[in-house]
Parts: sequence; structure tokens; C-alpha cells
Amino acid sequence: MKKRNAVIIAAALIACSTFTSCTRIQTLLNKEKQEVVQEEVVISTPVGISTVEKGSITEFHKFGGTVTARDSVTILPDAAGKLVNLLVQEGDKVSKDQIIAEIDPSRAGQNYRLSPVKSTLEGTVTSVPVAYGATVGQGTPIAVVQTLDDLEISFSVIEKYVTLVDEGKKAIVTFDAFPGEEFAATITFVSPTLDTATRSRSIKAKLDNPDERVIAGMYARLSVITTEKSDVIVIPYSAVSVTNSGSYVFVLDGDKARKVDVEIGIRQGNEAEILSGLQAGDQLVTRGQTLLTDGASVRVINY
Repeated sequence: MKKRNAVIIAAALIACSTFTSCTRIQTLLNKEKQEVVQEEVVISTPVGISTVEKGSITEFHKFGGTVTARDSVTILPDAAGKLVNLLVQEGDKVSKDQIIAEIDPSRAGQNYRLSPVKSTLEGTVTSVPVAYGATVGQGTPIAVVQTLDDLEISFSVIEKYVTLVDEGKKAIVTFDAFPGEEFAATITFVSPTLDTATRSRSIKAKLDNPDERVIAGMYARLSVITTEKSDVIVIPYSAVSVTNSGSYVFVLDGDKARKVDVEIGIRQGNEAEILSGLQAGDQLVTRGQTLLTDGASVRVINY
């Protein structure tokens, strides 16, 4: 009986020892498995970066205008009567005091000398709104004469923006007739008052280099340069995230992404001036930033 108990106890001890060893092995395996799983969970987000540099940025405001002659006059007759001679047509060049038409002011039973109609401006006839033989009065326009060799671009600026456009400021002008071409211009006149009906201010600009292709009546698109800055931090605006609490970007910090609050200055297109938060040399995340959080692991790739 005693011998049988001893055998049972020995078997129990061996089983216990074996179980303990198995438990320890299983614990080690579980721990190793957890570490492997933890390593697999760490995912690096692919991003594109660019080095922050100083540069120049220009702010524009856009307006629409019309090409006009600097000087334009409507020629009126001195006397009422019948238009018996019309001596010019559209496109003709005329000099000051040149006779462009003659009016017969005679009445029934009364004969008078013909009354000449003279141009009061040297330029080009751009309109002849009357026909030969018509009866005209002293207020009837006979022709319009303009100085087409001295063109301006006339436009208006609403009250909200009147302080942004001053005489001498530069502008870039485009015309639908010349797609892809840009023309440099300068603001030459700013009305001292506002039009009370439209609440706008009349502005005029001239091309720095006149082009004979540009003619009166053309529609012009002006980008007036309101602010120019140089030697400032300029980054792609697409790299900036904007929230109700402010703006921020991500920069590369080792293999991590670090969130940085920034203050935006002037912006033009996809360029933005950074007033604070970044400095030259920072590695700015320009792609993949929408998937990041502060401290996220990143992997730089070439897009």
C-alpha cells in the first residue's frame, strides 16, 4: 500500500512539474506574440515634404474694365438745318478745326450760307450717327472723334476696396482676344470722390507698353498689385489646415510628424505668407498631412 502511494505521489509531482513548465512556456510565447502584434500595429504614414524657404509674395485684387480713348468728343453743329455734306466716315483721321460736315440752315423763302461743322479734336472718327440729307438740330451728334493712339483702361472699385488702389500702383492686364498674354499697366488716375449712385470710385490705368492690337471697346481684366513682400516665409497654402481655433501645419521631426500652429499673412493663389510658427530650413509636410496627428510616425516618399 505504501509503495503504491509513493508511485502516485511521484507521478503527481512529475505532472505538476510538466504543467508548470508548459505554463511558463505558454506565458513566454504569449508575451512574444503580444510584442510582435504591437510592432505590427505601428504604421508609418507616407508623406511628401519640402524645405521651408524665404521668398517673395504678391497680393492681387481683380477688377474688370473697358479700353477707352483718353480724349473723346461728340461733334455738334452750330446751326439747325439739313445735312447737305458729310465729309468723313468711321476710321478717318481728322485734325482740329477740320470741316467734317456742312449744314444748310435755309428756310422756305430764305437762303443762308452753309454752316460748317468742325472737329474740335485731332484724332480718329469712331462714329457717324447721322446720314446725308438728314435734318439735324444744334444738339444732334454729327460724329464722335477720339484719340485712339492714347488709350486707357477705365474701371471702378467699390467702396469696400477703395483704399487698396492708389495712383502709381502696378497691374497685370489680360484680354480675351489674346489668351495667355499678360500686359503690364500702371494706375494713372484715381477719382477723388465716390459715385453716390454706385458707391464706387472711378479708376484709370495705362499699358506700360502700348500695343496696337489693343483697341477701344475691348474688355480688360485687371489684377491690381496691392501688396508686395520679399524675404518672407512663403509656403504652399495647400499644406495649411484651417480650423475654428486657428491654422496649423505639420513638420518633420525625425520620423515623427509634429503639429505646428502658424499665423497666415497675405495669400495669393496657392501661396501663403507665414508670419509665425515656421522658419527657413524646416521640413514641411506638403502631402499626406490630412491623415496625420501630432506625433504620428511618417515615412517620406517621392511623389
